[in-house]
Amino acid sequence: MSSINLQSASSKGFGTMNFTWRADPIPKETAFDALKTAIETNLPKKTFINGGEFYGEGNINLIYLKEFFEKYPELRKHSIISIKGGIGEKGPSINLLESSVDNIISYLPDLDIFEPARLDPSSSIEDQVARLDQIVDSGKIKGFTLSEVSGKTLSNAVKVAEHNIEGVEVEFSLFSRDIITNGLVKSAGGHDIPIIAYSPLSRGVLTGTLKSVKDIPKGDIRLHFERFSEENFENNLKLVEVVEQLASKKQVTAAQLSLAWLHYHSEKTINGLKFPKIIPIPSSSSVGRVNENFADVVLTEQEFNTINKEIEKFKVHGGRYNKGHEKLLDQ
Repeated sequence: MSSINLQSASSKGFGTMNFTWRADPIPKETAFDALKTAIETNLPKKTFINGGEFYGEGNINLIYLKEFFEKYPELRKHSIISIKGGIGEKGPSINLLESSVDNIISYLPDLDIFEPARLDPSSSIEDQVARLDQIVDSGKIKGFTLSEVSGKTLSNAVKVAEHNIEGVEVEFSLFSRDIITNGLVKSAGGHDIPIIAYSPLSRGVLTGTLKSVKDIPKGDIRLHFERFSEENFENNLKLVEVVEQLASKKQVTAAQLSLAWLHYHSEKTINGLKFPKIIPIPSSSSVGRVNENFADVVLTEQEFNTINKEIEKFKVHGGRYNKGHEKLLDQ
């Protein structure tokens, strides 16, 4: 079995997408300061760090991580590195998994976890898990996670996997709560597979810093997603306003309240549903944002219930991505 243990890692993970998957990647030193702060804040626990082979042109995300750990080698033992890949010009493919790993480990030879960013729709989950098991057996990676799978697919993967499925990465936030009702939490909780919650602040909307689509820079990938059309965005801001009001009562920021809501679910049984460990991975691009996102904000049961009561009053407008990408979600 693989040697990774996300159960003992900090529940405060770190995403690096915002470092490089943007028109103008943030300066390396700014990115390095943010990541260093995150790792040191979580000590003595390890920090789960999430990156992507395709997070920018020319493997720039891998270059950032490679150079960060060359600069701070003492922080490597306090980190669990997970990199998404396996996607080519025509989309995800089982035939790209090993070549993707080979490319990643040319930058990060001690890679912990590899994750197919999306499943290959033309290949069975059984075949894809078998290929991932083979890559673990080869010694190139220590383990693997899955992303955007349904509860049924995750359960089928567990049945055939020779190695632990270290986690399942899915979108989970106040705006995206589908996994609670679509069977994913039930499967992950039943198998004690940690949920890695990506876009926990709904791509920046729940930070409270975006008041209009015009606040998003030209060329930003978010402008291609349905929720960021002008009409949908304006409607969704109504939910943000409620979150900001609730956060103000608790004297925290909207982002802190949103993350605390996610953490509240972790390893609890709520309304008869067993949740596994939840590891949100906000993509924090500055030390200030890391300090905000990693603050120890804890909700009471009453506060949690109040938030749920309020958010149920609102309908989220627009899909998580766009129509072309939706077919690769919840596979």
